[in-house]
Amino acid sequence: MDENIKKAEYYYKKGVEVGNRGDVEKALEYFNKAIELNPFYRDAWFNKALALRILGRYDEARECFFRGLAVEEHLMHKKQKNANDENK
Repeated sequence: MDENIKKAEYYYKKGVEVGNRGDVEKALEYFNKAIELNPFYRDAWFNKALALRILGRYDEARECFFRGLAVEEHLMHKKQKNANDENK
């Protein structure tokens, strides 16, 4: 597994952990680090959106939510393309 992906997972999990304890600002920092290391980390985008929403930063939250949806769509198309390539 790519080192950046491992690090992104670590930061994502830390973000969830501290967010569940109520430190939403710190969780946001961790989600940002996860996204910086892996811009295709869908769950990090969605949790960043949730943290921003909790902080009352609604426009930013909406943008992150839609970024997460775009990542999800990209990954779905990539998976479908790989499946089609295997069937050839």
